[in-house]
Amino acid sequence: MKNGLVNTLNRQDASDALLDLGETLLDSQFDDGLLKDIPILGTLVKLKDFGLSISDYMLVKKLQKFVFALNQVPENERDNFFIKLESDNTYKSKVNDNLVLLINASDDIDKPEMLGKVFAKYVIGCLDYEKFMQFSTSVNGLNANQFKLLKLQEKAHTCKEVGHTLASYGLVNIVIPAMYGSSVPDYYLNESGAEFLKVLFGKEIALE
Repeated sequence: MKNGLVNTLNRQDASDALLDLGETLLDSQFDDGLLKDIPILGTLVKLKDFGLSISDYMLVKKLQKFVFALNQVPENERDNFFIKLESDNTYKSKVNDNLVLLINASDDIDKPEMLGKVFAKYVIGCLDYEKFMQFSTSVNGLNANQFKLLKLQEKAHTCKEVGHTLASYGLVNIVIPAMYGSSVPDYYLNESGAEFLKVLFGKEIALE
């Protein structure tokens, strides 16, 4: 639905609406709400048997995670953002479509909540649209092990397991050691990279 996601996000009961949608998608396929009695593996089998798209259901679950993070934004600030968004249908459509693409593309159930944190900062004006998109695509480009390493990071110097990926999103500076014959680069968070970690994990990293 055109602009459907951003309209839903502006509802006070957005989380409940998405939860109801998820349950409806599943419970409509069963008699007497049997979903609650079916183990997760059995649920997946039943989804296939009854022709219900697992990807559709997982999108709803991702949206729930996303909205949970967005709900941390004060209601008045959220309202102000969506009022402004309503004034430009082209821009609203762009935001809506990119949100759907970003959330649907997430390949880990924890990523939508991270995307929600990034979007929340955009809503309250801490990030502009370009930075919102940069951070969101970075979230989708990293894997679970890389996030684990970033959570442990305390300095600007970034391990190579993460640095190479962050470099592709413009979040680190690449330094080639002056040592003769060395070609293995070092990676150091730049301002955007430090802000990225602050948005996701609340970390304050001093730049070198």
